[in-house]
Amino acid sequence: MQAVLEACYLCGEPIVEDMAADHVPPKQFYSHEVRRLHGPNLLTLPTHGACNASYQLDEEYFIHAICPLAMESYSGGSLFRELVGQYHGDRNVPLSRRVFSEFEKRPSGLVLPNGKVVKRFDPDRVWRVVWKITRGLYAHEYGELLLEDTPKLFKVVSPGEKPPQEFFLLPDDPVRGPYPGVFDYKFRRFPELNDSHLWAMLFWDRLIMLVMFHNLSCQCETCTNT
Repeated sequence: MQAVLEACYLCGEPIVEDMAADHVPPKQFYSHEVRRLHGPNLLTLPTHGACNASYQLDEEYFIHAICPLAMESYSGGSLFRELVGQYHGDRNVPLSRRVFSEFEKRPSGLVLPNGKVVKRFDPDRVWRVVWKITRGLYAHEYGELLLEDTPKLFKVVSPGEKPPQEFFLLPDDPVRGPYPGVFDYKFRRFPELNDSHLWAMLFWDRLIMLVMFHNLSCQCETCTNT
């Protein structure tokens, strides 16, 4: 599924050379098993190869850091087994070890109830990937480019936790993801609230991430000072 844009959705400049097709969300989110059995028709957007490549390490970190939280789902479990196989095959070993260290059974000495553990992650790297996906989907849905420095707010909902109140502002629309078991999303525009946008993304059928931002033409104090 190829979207038609005349400029790179990441830098906003025309694509004269160094053209690449970027999967939104990244193709690595889909395990080889899922792609082989289900053949999802993945969305691609034109970008500069260099712009796309600048996100590669953060996307790899995102997958390793976040996928273990969804290992109990069909798609999450398939990808998690693939990542474990890479580790045992001496691939991405330093990254895997870093992610292992982000799990804490007794944070600050506390014993958590019901066998729960704390999973920490690098927020700058995770939100950078989430914002990239949001910008790609925005370009696909509206045919407009969303600037990198747009003021935004992120929230994450862990598996089993109740989403925040704003999540329920989204309608019960049909799914929009090309393969909802791996990735799904919904969004709504609120003209009465500084033309705000609310996007909700579901990763591996377990983890919800919310992104909130104002429209590009917003003249509120936060937007005009950024």
